[in-house]
Amino acid sequence: MATPHVVLVFIDGLRPDALAEAIENGKMPHLERLLGAQHIHGWVTSVLAPAPSITFASQASLITGAHPNQHDVPGNQFFDRFGVHSNGKARHYAFDIGDTLEVDDAVEVFTRGLASRCLGARTIYERAASRGERSVVVGHMYANGADKWLPPKVDMLARLTKLPEPLHITPAEFDQHMLEIARQEIEANGLPDILTVYFMGMDAYSHKHGPAAQRAYLRETLDDLIGELVETVEGAASKNRPPLWLFAADHGQRPVPDDGEHAIPLAAFQTMFASMGRDLLDHPGEGRHSDTVLAFNGSMALVYLRKHQGEWQEAPEFATVKTLGQRFWQAHQNGKGVPALEGALAGVFVRNVEADGWRTPYVALTPEGEFVTLETWFRRLPSRTHVDAVHRLQHMTSPLSGDMLLLTNPLSGRYFGHPVKGLHGGLSPEASQAALALAWPGVAPAAWQQMRERFAEAIRVRCETEGGRAPQTVDVLTGLEAILLA
Repeated sequence: MATPHVVLVFIDGLRPDALAEAIENGKMPHLERLLGAQHIHGWVTSVLAPAPSITFASQASLITGAHPNQHDVPGNQFFDRFGVHSNGKARHYAFDIGDTLEVDDAVEVFTRGLASRCLGARTIYERAASRGERSVVVGHMYANGADKWLPPKVDMLARLTKLPEPLHITPAEFDQHMLEIARQEIEANGLPDILTVYFMGMDAYSHKHGPAAQRAYLRETLDDLIGELVETVEGAASKNRPPLWLFAADHGQRPVPDDGEHAIPLAAFQTMFASMGRDLLDHPGEGRHSDTVLAFNGSMALVYLRKHQGEWQEAPEFATVKTLGQRFWQAHQNGKGVPALEGALAGVFVRNVEADGWRTPYVALTPEGEFVTLETWFRRLPSRTHVDAVHRLQHMTSPLSGDMLLLTNPLSGRYFGHPVKGLHGGLSPEASQAALALAWPGVAPAAWQQMRERFAEAIRVRCETEGGRAPQTVDVLTGLEAILLA
């Protein structure tokens, strides 16, 4: 069989339970047609997001097959103390729109390819190009190596995320915009070897209405969009190259209270850092001049400290790291210094880069000021608050990750940033589980079963090789290439 057309449909924030329920209840007929009766040529499953369970880190893993500590995007927000991505100048990055400091970053992601420029690993498109295959990327933030990148129109992005009525558009209207771009491209130039279409509306809808609303979005919006995309793709596909479809989410979401009592803003930390004589990065552009950075990623915050009277490229004094960690625990216990942190934390993780270098792993700092391994710490926490936490934290650790990580307790309902009803970024199962589905309706059932087994086996071997971890979004490309390159 000739190498198939590959259609990658990335659905931001889709929970696997929402997808499975919609399919079981007959609410997604267009997707069900791809999967076939009793999924005779399809498969619905799930994988974990990396740490943090956040869009830009996980999407990078999806299209590179690399962990965050390999692809150089450790979150939606992070601090590049070495200037890896900015010509040697320390810089704060904020790719998302929310409690951001560098507002222009969220725009430059889709106007100047800012996120793509930060990638430190090869993409599926670069690999395909080396085989002479053509790729088109619609709406996605990463397109390195693709023959054509078709981002959303900036005004549509602004109308989705920033502008009030009557200029505001709904997530459904934004996803329809992405579909129309894809359809126009296919009708004008044919179907490429690899087509990626990114629907971010689900995540926006779920943030606003809560994860329970995902079922309605699947039923009322997404399945129709899939049906229109399928019709266009099938009309353009070569007869001897039936398309292989892959639908993948980057993370899930968990419900949280959308109020100021549970959302912890950046301003909540200013008094504590000022009392320590530290200058918190809280104004755009001052990253090189401040000496403390908090990078918010939902349920996780990355903390960066500059060495006293030193440069950002120098390792901070570990005594300072430990002292600050104890201050965070004190705030958790009684609200001192940061009242908004009282009762909020599930963990404070630190690393001694001063002694052991920039890739040294994190350990847990206890409220008593002792150090314990990640394995020991997570055994103490309720299992429903985390999933495969140790492996995921190990694979995010790099010179670009923080000197310290703060993790909120999902049972407290607390999180970093502005109020929302749906949240991710942490290690909880609800936020971490990402939907995954494959379908290849153009092949015989026996051939499909063989391909599915090849996909799963390639992932199983990789996970076993990497310490017996659970499958993640980083493994999707491994499984896909096991099919395509067989």
